[in-house]
Amino acid sequence: MNKPTTEMEAILLFLDADTYEEKWNLLGIVQEFQSEHLINTLAASMDVVINDGSLDERFDELRNCISTRRRYEIDRRK
Repeated sequence: MNKPTTEMEAILLFLDADTYEEKWNLLGIVQEFQSEHLINTLAASMDVVINDGSLDERFDELRNCISTRRRYEIDRRK
């Protein structure tokens, strides 16, 4: 996986991820481009709404949503 150099590349990398596990692993990479636009786009791709707050709070909320979905995604495979 090549490291994205722009916010758009980071978004596309996230959107191309097949599982929430992959999305979770990409969070550290996309966080470099942390912005309102990035958070809103990633949240919309997962059909969730992230509450208002600081960028860090909103990114943490996105991380929690992915973590929860990842947990249930793994449980369904068992």
